[in-house]
Order: sequence, then C-alpha cells, then structure tokens
Amino acid sequence: MPIKRPAVPKPENVQLGEGILIFNFNPDDWDDPEAIPFGATRGGGQFNIEPTNQPIRFDGDRGEHTKGLKRRTEWNITITATALELDLEQLKRIMPGEIEQVTGGTTVPDYQKYRPKINFEDTDYLDNLAYITETADGKVVAYVIENVLGDGALTAAFADKDEVVAETTFTAHFDPENMDQVPAYVVHYDAVPAA
Repeated sequence: MPIKRPAVPKPENVQLGEGILIFNFNPDDWDDPEAIPFGATRGGGQFNIEPTNQPIRFDGDRGEHTKGLKRRTEWNITITATALELDLEQLKRIMPGEIEQVTGGTTVPDYQKYRPKINFEDTDYLDNLAYITETADGKVVAYVIENVLGDGALTAAFADKDEVVAETTFTAHFDPENMDQVPAYVVHYDAVPAA
C-alpha cells in the first residue's frame, strides 16, 4: 500500500463527541422500558478503561517489556459525566442514598429529603450505563459499562449567572459469577437509525 498524505478520515470512522447517557441500556431493544435516560449534560463525558499491567520479571531481562511476559491484574472502568439536570432520583443514582418524604408544617410545604448511604447494597448497582453517540455518517455507537455503581464524588459548582452542573463518576464492577469477563463493551450498529 503506498503512503498517502494527508490521511483523510472516513465518515464511518469519525465519532462525534456529543451524545446521551442511558442507564440499563439494552443493545437489542432501544425501546426497553427498563432504560433510564441520564438527562441533559453540559461538557460531555468520558469513557475510561484503565488496566493495570504487571510485568513478569526475570534475571537478565532487558526491562519490564518482554513479549509474552505481561499480565493484567486490575481494571478501573468508568464513565464520567456532567449532569445539567439533577433531581433527587438522579442524585440517588449518582451517589446511592435514601429519599424521605417529609410532611411540611404551617410555614413550609411538604418536601423530599435525600441523604447518602454509609454502605452499598446490591440494589444500588445498575445493570449498565451507556454513553451513546454516532459516527459522522449517522450510525450509532454505544460505549457500555456493566454492574454500575455511583461510587465517585458528587461535585456541584455554584456560580453567578450560570447553572449548576454536577460532575459524576460511575464505576463498572466485575460480576463475581464471571470474573473472566471485563464489564465493558462497545457496540457499532451497522445502519443509520430509521427516523
């Protein structure tokens, strides 16, 4: 193959940065009633798979990079997003907690109060979280992490003449029943979605 300059991108290989986030995304059914939209974001998001690679060292090696002598020992898999919409149910997904319905009195209306939990429970994990975008030619791409827990920090910045945008991090977790399957995948759909 001759060297060609410049390298002109193929539209099907260029992915657009804007997209949407969906909890409990079903790659086989986009109308699945279990799916929960994350809501509007500002500032996009980030999909991150970070393995820890452990070299197998030996006397006389030329450094830690010897072909065939490296193994993966740990994984940190996350999606970071910036939430522009932030209701109490979203807070509960971002940082598991409890929502209490409180009856107001004569001077305040009824209200709901959210409080984070001390410890995680199995019900705090969501099936998955998908960041869904598209290619320049309109085909859908989904970046998915599984067994998702909102175990990162919740940061909400308050600024004059601006809206509150909360940065959130969700982490994928290995399934104890299937420790050999990395809890993340990427889907490229073959056709442009029907209008």
